[in-house]
Amino acid sequence: MKNKILFIFFAVVLLLSLGGCDKNNPPEPDPHAGVVRDYSGLDGCGWIIEMLSGEKLEPVEMADTSFHFYDGQHVEVWYTELDSVGSYCMVGRTVRIDSIREAACQSMKEWSNKLPSDAFGVDSVFINGNCLVAEVNYGGGCKQHDFFLSLLPTMGPLNTLTLSHDSHGDLCEAFIHEARAFDITSLQSPGSHSVTFILTLNIPGSAYRKEITYHY
Repeated sequence: MKNKILFIFFAVVLLLSLGGCDKNNPPEPDPHAGVVRDYSGLDGCGWIIEMLSGEKLEPVEMADTSFHFYDGQHVEVWYTELDSVGSYCMVGRTVRIDSIREAACQSMKEWSNKLPSDAFGVDSVFINGNCLVAEVNYGGGCKQHDFFLSLLPTMGPLNTLTLSHDSHGDLCEAFIHEARAFDITSLQSPGSHSVTFILTLNIPGSAYRKEITYHY
């Protein structure tokens, strides 16, 4: 009987201690998913995050001021609404971005000599976290266009990546500007915190060649 009472006592103590841990360390809330849009064409506006629910967030404060926004970027955010702060754009809620991260970017595609080679241009290229972001332009507007990033089988001192474009025969003439992001974590090397590589375009006769350093 005495052993049974001791067992019940310790079981109650254990349950209370576990409950206390939950209160002291509440689970992290799920992030909110959205897409970054450039509203700089409106007076006083800048970057707006369009949430999947349809509502819009106007970031007026950022905990991480180094985060790089670009139009069409898919992000996951944690935010605090700022009821006392007025909106410049008047299109959504003013918020403080407590934490933000880029949603998963596109995986690299294995290289082959059958990669598409349709023409396109590159406005800018930069690293955002573990993603290589290419702001591209091309003619089209009537079909979905695909872009692929591949590691070339070269033996040089630096890795060489090539960016290819498949227009799927789109003959429309709208001039499209958009950003595409690619996961480059496969370039990481154990024991190192950076790697330099060369980016080329898989277009016949292209002289584009850009050296980029990826820090991780």
